[in-house]
Amino acid sequence: MIADIGKVIGGEHYLALMLVVLFSVILMSRNILSERVHQGSFWITLLVCVLLVGQHIVESAAALDPAHRNIRLIAAIAGYVLRPAAVLGFLLVIWPAKKPKWFLWIPVALNGLLYCIAPFLPLTFAIDNDYIFRPGPLHPAAFAVSIAYLIMTLVMIHLRFRDRRTGDIFVVYLSAVGCLGAIAVDMLFGGVAIISAILISSLIFYLFLRAQDMDRDPLTRLWNRRTFYEDCKKYKNTITAVASVDMNGLKKINDELGHEAGDRALKTLGRGFMNIMGRKALSYRTGGDEFMILFIHCSEEEIQQSLTAFLDEIWQSGLSVSIGLATHTECGDSLEQMIRVSDQRMYEEKSQYYQRHDRRRRR
Repeated sequence: MIADIGKVIGGEHYLALMLVVLFSVILMSRNILSERVHQGSFWITLLVCVLLVGQHIVESAAALDPAHRNIRLIAAIAGYVLRPAAVLGFLLVIWPAKKPKWFLWIPVALNGLLYCIAPFLPLTFAIDNDYIFRPGPLHPAAFAVSIAYLIMTLVMIHLRFRDRRTGDIFVVYLSAVGCLGAIAVDMLFGGVAIISAILISSLIFYLFLRAQDMDRDPLTRLWNRRTFYEDCKKYKNTITAVASVDMNGLKKINDELGHEAGDRALKTLGRGFMNIMGRKALSYRTGGDEFMILFIHCSEEEIQQSLTAFLDEIWQSGLSVSIGLATHTECGDSLEQMIRVSDQRMYEEKSQYYQRHDRRRRR
C-alpha cells in the first residue's frame, strides 16, 4: 500500500500542499483588520484541503489493487463529503457574525449521509465486480452542494463588499468563477483541480482583504487619504460633485470627555458615511475630523438625497458636521477647482456654526 501511494503522488498534490503551507504561514504571521470577516474560517478551508489531498492519494493508491476495495470505498466517500466542506469554509469567512450559521452545515451533513449509504445502496456511486468505479444517478450531489455554496459566496460578497471599488472586487468574482470551472472539471474528469482552485481563490480573497485594509482608515473603516488621491486620478473625468465634511466640536469632546469619546464619535460618523457609500458615492477620512465624498456619475437629485440621509442620521446621533458641496456644473472640468470650492464652503459653514455656538454660550 505504501509503495502504491508513492506511485500516485504527483505534481498536482505538491502544488496543493505548497499552497497550504504558504497560506498557513501568511495566516499565522498576519491579521486581517476588517471586522466583517472571520479569519478563523480560512483554517477550515486549509484543513479540509489537506484532508482532500490525503484522501485523493489514498483512493488513487487503493484503486491500483482490488485487495484494497474497502479502503478505496471509504476514501471515495470521504472525498465527496469533504468537497463541499472546503467551499463552505470560503463562505464562512464572510458570513455575517450576527447571523446564525449552523444551518449552513446542514447540506454538508445531508450530503455525507447520502454518500455513506453507497456501500448498501448505490445511489451516488458503486465499485463493480471488475473493480471499476460506476457513478450513480445522484453522483453529482456533492458538486451541486459545492456550487450552491459558491453561488451563496458570490451573493454575500456582493452584499457585504458593495462599497468596494469595481476593479478590486472583480478579481474576487473571477477567482470564484474559476472555482466553478474547477468543480465542473472535477465532476467530469476527477482529479484534484478543485483543491488547488479553492486554495488559490482563498489566497486571492485573503490578499484582497489585506490590500483593502491598507486602503482603509483603521478607526472609521472609510477609505484613507492615500486612496482619496488615487481615486481623484482614477475617476477624474467621471466625478460630478465633491463634498468636504468636517466634524464640529471634536476638540471639545476630546477635552471634556476624553479621546475615547472622540473616537466613538468619529466611528459614528464613519457608520453614517458607510450608509451612503457605494459605487456612486465614495467616502474618505482625509484627516483627524476631515472627510471627503466623491460622487461618481450622480445626478443632483441623487447627491441631495445622499447628503440629506447622511445629515439626518448624524443629527439623530447628537453630532454635528459642516458640509461644503461643489458640482461639476459649477466648476467645469477642473476637479481641483471643485475641491477648493467645496473646502471653502465647508469652512464658511463651520465658521457660521462656531459663531452661533459662541453666541449661545455667552447667553
